[in-house]
Amino acid sequence: MPQKYSKNIVTDTKPLPKEVIESFKKLGPIRTTVKIDRLLYIDDEVVPNAFYMETVLCHEGMSEDSIEVPHIHDVDEILAFIGTDSRNPRNLGGEVELWLDDELHVLKDSCLVFVPAGLKHCPVKLKRVDKPMWFMTLAPMSKYTRKEESLNPSAKPKGELRYSKYIITEMKKEFPPPPPNLPFSVPKMTRILYLDSEILEGAFYMECVWFEEGTGLGGPPPHTHDFDEILGFIGSDPKNPRDLNGEVELWIDDEPYILRNSCFVFIPKGVKHCPLTFKRIDKPIFHFSTGPSTKYERIQKE
Repeated sequence: MPQKYSKNIVTDTKPLPKEVIESFKKLGPIRTTVKIDRLLYIDDEVVPNAFYMETVLCHEGMSEDSIEVPHIHDVDEILAFIGTDSRNPRNLGGEVELWLDDELHVLKDSCLVFVPAGLKHCPVKLKRVDKPMWFMTLAPMSKYTRKEESLNPSAKPKGELRYSKYIITEMKKEFPPPPPNLPFSVPKMTRILYLDSEILEGAFYMECVWFEEGTGLGGPPPHTHDFDEILGFIGSDPKNPRDLNGEVELWIDDEPYILRNSCFVFIPKGVKHCPLTFKRIDKPIFHFSTGPSTKYERIQKE
């Protein structure tokens, strides 16, 4: 008998939106040696009532041309550029050029980029990929839509870049290590990125962590939220990116779900979820949680 929320666990991608395909046609041939694997995609068509998110894996190479066109959205968006080396998690493993409005920003660190509604952004150029990196896009929209704009580099102001504050490269705060002699085991974890409205006014919440080794509890006790949430679990082997390289048990509404593949898990608001237990970590696992709320808050459940 299928479990109630099995359909909420997404392990594959879907065809690109028509408007994105049309923009690629306008760009013409792109001079690049960077291979891009489309890994995961979720929206309301994939899981009813889910918001949009996509993850791709960019492999080693160099690019002379951009892969996107300038555009805007009617809603806020987060762009995430994450290095896949858990031993050096803050290093992006390459160099990416991203335009925000008419400003060119060069990214060399793993980061979350908050793009407020109406802010023109892109092109994106994967100028240099020395080690594989993840590129993620997410927004509280049921289906990806956008309006194309034109780039005007001459409008760039002199002096400090206005939109640097929208690029987050650190945690919100340092969390203390777990106390010694816990009555239960916990996997080794490194928090790397955090965004919410306290860090950047108006931003919605996202947290990124690495689970490196070990077994045991890796999340809070059972709880609910007043907002929808996506949990992500992504394996770090670029040669086999759909393999989680481990085994995770996640409880959703009193049912256990076993995760062995890289995936998005959509948790509707009000649905109880957790505990989260790492049964096996063969290679480091990248994990994130995000939702359209300006602050992470949870309601504890039994």
